[in-house]
Amino acid sequence: MNILLLSNNAPNYHYFFNHLVRRFHGDGAQVVVAVDGSFSREVNGLDALGFDIHDFSAFFAAHKINNVVLDKYSDCNLNSALLSDCERAEVYGIWNVDEEDYLERLKSALLCYFEDLFEKYKIDAVLYENVSNAFAHFAYFVATKFGACYCGIGASRLPGRFSITADPLNDSKPAEIFYAIRAGQREVDPEVKEWCKQYLDNLETIVPDYMKINGLDDTRLMRRYLRWDRIKTILTLLRHAGDKSLHAFQMGNPVQHYFNLFKRNVARSIKLKWLWDYYDHPKEGERFILYPLHFHPESSTSILAGTYLNEYEVVRNIAFNLPQGVRLYVKDHISAYGFPAKSFYRNLRRLPNVRVISPTAQIKSLIKRSLAVITLTSTAGYEALLMGKKVFLFGSVFYGFHKCVRKVENPAGLHSMLQEQLREDCGHDRAYNLDFIAAYYYATKPGTLNLMKMGKGANECADSVYDQIREHLTLALAQHATRVPDVSRYSVLEQQQ
Repeated sequence: MNILLLSNNAPNYHYFFNHLVRRFHGDGAQVVVAVDGSFSREVNGLDALGFDIHDFSAFFAAHKINNVVLDKYSDCNLNSALLSDCERAEVYGIWNVDEEDYLERLKSALLCYFEDLFEKYKIDAVLYENVSNAFAHFAYFVATKFGACYCGIGASRLPGRFSITADPLNDSKPAEIFYAIRAGQREVDPEVKEWCKQYLDNLETIVPDYMKINGLDDTRLMRRYLRWDRIKTILTLLRHAGDKSLHAFQMGNPVQHYFNLFKRNVARSIKLKWLWDYYDHPKEGERFILYPLHFHPESSTSILAGTYLNEYEVVRNIAFNLPQGVRLYVKDHISAYGFPAKSFYRNLRRLPNVRVISPTAQIKSLIKRSLAVITLTSTAGYEALLMGKKVFLFGSVFYGFHKCVRKVENPAGLHSMLQEQLREDCGHDRAYNLDFIAAYYYATKPGTLNLMKMGKGANECADSVYDQIREHLTLALAQHATRVPDVSRYSVLEQQQ
């Protein structure tokens, strides 16, 4: 098995993934590492792994646009795959690029870079988190062309279980399993039935694993920055202070990048003292639809709901299309409150029929009291379905097949859609939802995933899920072996000969 590990500046993730590939290597796999730039290479300790390492920023610096390769991948939405990093660049102040056709050259470089690696090392599988940025997205495109599999490891909404996904916009496994269960083609094991019953009965007190560990709700600056591990990062930053930002497209200049992150957190901390006066309180007996704000930048929006990244515009459209007598409760995100500009909150409050609700308000209580939930891709939408509520969905997410989901295909028709659909019960029942949970259960793997752990904790986490990941890859590669790679006519190496 030949594995391509992707590595970038996602905080702490490298502890988990470095140990994971050591385990694979110990079992006979050949490993090669693709890293976004030299800063990540040093911070992530990649040289200590002893594998071949390929720095994308160095490749990008020497690259000229290859239109043949761009044409080859014209069936992929290459421009959409850049959106996640464009949003990050805007939020974190990464890009300051005057070069004409910079993004065209970036797309070409990413494709040629990954094609080179697939050709040279005969890559069978890409190992990373779920597709969450352009570096991963382009690796996925190339893997698909070469008949390899993409193994995206991430958290699930179920406690004690994690997910492995490939295509970020087509997570169809839960739906396939669900329809098989409903058709009597797949039995639900008795112990799984009992697990699902317990989960549904205790839903109001259960917090998804990823919400417990991300730490983004902690706004204390001293706790965030006065830590021993930050000293090592600062020393590494100083060594890379002169790095060129043009070709480190995910990071820019490391010193400037970290300074911008610091400024963003300081601004948030200051803003919070002002912000609490802007929140409304739910009103007893008021009829409302609940809209949960999302964290930005994040793949759940930029990848799965890219058309609706501007949440103010989304909320404004909903507010001006509400049925008479219905309000919109916009609940701030516990991990993201205070990051948007003050003008964002002011403008929300000025919208008719809108109440901006505190991030500390109990969301499950709001779901129970609501007429429905309207969302891009949020966990609140998933939980609302299990609580018998209708969900109006803008984005693409695994629970979109549930019969109580109404997809917002045309925002211009939102008023008539809401008016008509709010009159009708979604017709859910407990048996349906138990089968729905069981399908999601079978589509995930046992194990609590915490990619924020460091050192021994990260190693133990990787060890605890390794067998599941290895089994998944073995089965996936067996299925991929029957596919014909689409590389014979246009490979980069052939063009260069």
